[in-house]
Amino acid sequence: MKVFGGSISGRCGFAAIAIVGVSALTGNVASAQDVEIVQATTLDSITVTGTRTEKPAIEVPAAVTVVGQEAIEESQAKSLDDILETVPGLEMSGGPRDTAEQPSIRGFTGERVVVRVDGVRKNFESGHRGRVFVEPSLLKQVDVLRGPSSTLYGSGAIGGVIAMETVDAFDLLDPGQTLGARVRTGFHTSNSQRFVTTTVYGTPTENTDVLASLTRSSAGNYTDGSGNDVPGSGDSILSGMAKGSAVFGGHGLEANVQTFKDDHIIPTAANTNSTDFADRVTNEKSAALTYSYEGLGNWLDTRATAYYSRTDIREIRLSDRRHQTTELDTIGIDAANTSRFDMADWAKLNLTAGLEAFQDRQLGTTNGAPRQEFPSAERNTQGYFLQAEFVLYEDLTVTPSTRFDYYHLNANGQSDNEEGEFSSQFSVSYRVAPWLTAFGSYAEAFRAPSLTELFVGGTHFVFNTFVANPDLRPEFARNKEVGLATSFSDVLLEGDALRMKGSVYRNDVEDLIELQVVGGIFGTSTNVNVTDARVEGVELEAGYESKTVFGAMTYARLRGDDLTDNEPLGGIPEDKASVTVGYKWPVDGVRAGWRTIYYGGQERVPAGTVPVKGDKFIHDLFVSWTPKDKDLDGLRLDFGVDNVFDKDYQRFLSDLREAGRNAKLSLSYKF
Repeated sequence: MKVFGGSISGRCGFAAIAIVGVSALTGNVASAQDVEIVQATTLDSITVTGTRTEKPAIEVPAAVTVVGQEAIEESQAKSLDDILETVPGLEMSGGPRDTAEQPSIRGFTGERVVVRVDGVRKNFESGHRGRVFVEPSLLKQVDVLRGPSSTLYGSGAIGGVIAMETVDAFDLLDPGQTLGARVRTGFHTSNSQRFVTTTVYGTPTENTDVLASLTRSSAGNYTDGSGNDVPGSGDSILSGMAKGSAVFGGHGLEANVQTFKDDHIIPTAANTNSTDFADRVTNEKSAALTYSYEGLGNWLDTRATAYYSRTDIREIRLSDRRHQTTELDTIGIDAANTSRFDMADWAKLNLTAGLEAFQDRQLGTTNGAPRQEFPSAERNTQGYFLQAEFVLYEDLTVTPSTRFDYYHLNANGQSDNEEGEFSSQFSVSYRVAPWLTAFGSYAEAFRAPSLTELFVGGTHFVFNTFVANPDLRPEFARNKEVGLATSFSDVLLEGDALRMKGSVYRNDVEDLIELQVVGGIFGTSTNVNVTDARVEGVELEAGYESKTVFGAMTYARLRGDDLTDNEPLGGIPEDKASVTVGYKWPVDGVRAGWRTIYYGGQERVPAGTVPVKGDKFIHDLFVSWTPKDKDLDGLRLDFGVDNVFDKDYQRFLSDLREAGRNAKLSLSYKF
């Protein structure tokens, strides 16, 4: 279940803050599989994203939301936006063109958000071409860490981190089963989407598991709430994954290969209203090898991932048959070890040390010649971090951490850019009462200039000339955050659970990089460090689960200011809240719910930006059925209607109207 949210008035006091405060973080609630009472722990999703050590998300002294496998399947997601639509502080721009989506966390997008899939860093960023190319049905969990996080994730984590994890054989095998398969098929009405996913999996031996999956999906253009086509929003997608693991004597080895291919007609600036269309093929491939080991008492809990990722976009502009290629290759390694010490009866220490290194190489061409707007260039980055988590008297946890990163960027014929950056973080949480925890943190983050920002050339707006700026400094953020988390059991019914979390924050960012245009269309454009900015806001989450009733709420309010020009900061999303209520029939294996999402509009915008006015309420219906009849064992049916009342609306971070009413149905069978 994806925990819901809603706005809470200050008149409601502490109780209201508690109720909306916490648990989209804990949003992974499995549906009841029998008549047993659901225990409170079903709300406590486990995450490693917030601290690199496993713990319930509710206990992480940071804003972390976990969306689990049940919520992902229930959403019948066609894109990452469908999975994360109620996460506070997060928005996806570029929709409803799915492959044009860009995540924005707390008003920061592009390379200011770190994206990882199974530990593989996804660094692709090229203007209007989207960033997230993943098959949603392969995901079993998505963690969203909001706020600066460079001490653990290096350059780019100014807004936060999105970490996705794919399914493995053990997620699909039934108890006692060693070999299985699942076929899933379905459709969406708004864009006539049809899809089929076939997955086979098993455990050939006691210590090994394997899985292979293939998805074929085709869709036409979406229709908005007024019945108009959203041109260029159709897709023809073929994606696949193969993975396997083996464990021997505490040593684990996992291999993972993923592919994604989308063939579509789409605007060259895909997340805009551009009428300049291209025949585009988007290819993304990745491979990863992960080693893990637990041993030597509590000294070694090690995990290391070596990976390769390639994004390759090839397109032919329909108006003049111009051929363009856009390629990015990333090779890297990410490794960390946690050692655990009992310092005294009242003091424990978890010491995590790690390193990360990766290389990006990009290349762009137009009709076979180098494309200066996406120059041939290379980035090499390495980082080293140390985190000490002190647990004192079981109620007080103090976590200082620090990291050093060095980066070197170069392009042929241009001056290199290299620099080293330290970033630090300090967090503390204190269990005030068995049901209440207070937490606070100070966190730093930086973002190195991108290869395109440094070395871009060519033309801008036909006659305007790009001028490279190899002296760009990194952006640097300092975030202050405080919050409360509450955890209740047996609240209204025996065995029920209520989880809540809320926080307020202020993020001050120096040296934001912006494109500065001088002399109009016949002048020059240069990326420069010109802006100091401040983003502050409040985020609230809550989740409730009992044997029969479930519900969730989320709320987010952000305000951003350009401190250099004394005007509102661009890219700040509108206020958003969501409320979900639902009921379960455990004996029949049925879950049904209703979700309402509120968008508050955004009129607080910088000069020259078009505001989005008016409140919007979007309503969704969902039902899932996992039959308990043994004759129907392995069957699952999901039905939903998005935008039930066919609202015609636009979100602030998108130039396009959103999809209208969309009925969707999926059927899966395991055998």
